[in-house]
Amino acid sequence: MPLRRLRWLKIAFFSMLLGGLWRLNERYMWMTMRELSVNAANPILEERYWDILPSRSLRFWPLFIRSAQDVAVFLEKTTPVLVETRMTGMGSFVTDIRLLSPRMLVEWRGEVWCVSKEGRMWNIAEGSFGFRELEIPLRPLWRMQASSIVCENEQLLPGGVFPSIFSTDVIDDFLEGLGDASWFDGVEEVALDRRAGDDLFRLRYVREGQEFTILIQRNRLRWEELSLALEHILNRLVREDGSRLIDATYRDRIVVKNLPAGVVEGGSR
Repeated sequence: MPLRRLRWLKIAFFSMLLGGLWRLNERYMWMTMRELSVNAANPILEERYWDILPSRSLRFWPLFIRSAQDVAVFLEKTTPVLVETRMTGMGSFVTDIRLLSPRMLVEWRGEVWCVSKEGRMWNIAEGSFGFRELEIPLRPLWRMQASSIVCENEQLLPGGVFPSIFSTDVIDDFLEGLGDASWFDGVEEVALDRRAGDDLFRLRYVREGQEFTILIQRNRLRWEELSLALEHILNRLVREDGSRLIDATYRDRIVVKNLPAGVVEGGSR
């Protein structure tokens, strides 16, 4: 069969199929949009959703499905939200719009970024996008200095909201080990770097006029043992004046000392 004839037969078949579906819809209204409800985190998000959604898609649900996908992609790129639409019945849909859950502030290349629990990030210079419900943690500030934690090409970061370029596996392990410690609430900053092939955490801990630099290297001490030891040291130093370096990068001890300028700290050198 000639190729041109086969092509025309396909066109004719699909035309007949669409015509048949259209007639069925006119008779049984099976493609007619029956109901759409929007559950949004606040009225502003719901209003924005209705403004973006093409009104013509509310007539036929197959068209709405495509439009809903496009709207979800647009909102998730421009707003810290997750959008999910589900069918609850023939022609009936529910769209859920929920705000992302900010997890940490990260300083990277002179900019500060908010990283959410859902693995998305945006520049903190954009603020909370006008949503009071978006509670951005103010501390600790994570300073990323290790290239090993960057899992994407960070040369040209897009604007708006996008998948995080940071791998949080190391941070997850750290927070699981120390994040619940009572003294950790006093940590203002955590710088994550690498030294001698191991992750190096440099904590800036502030308490009632005292300031401490705490150096921690993974696999030197067990997390529980390290946390109890640091709590004991900090409690012991509560009545002393001045700042201290608490160096927990050694395998067999924790060293407390004043740190003269220019000295390289740590037991991994």
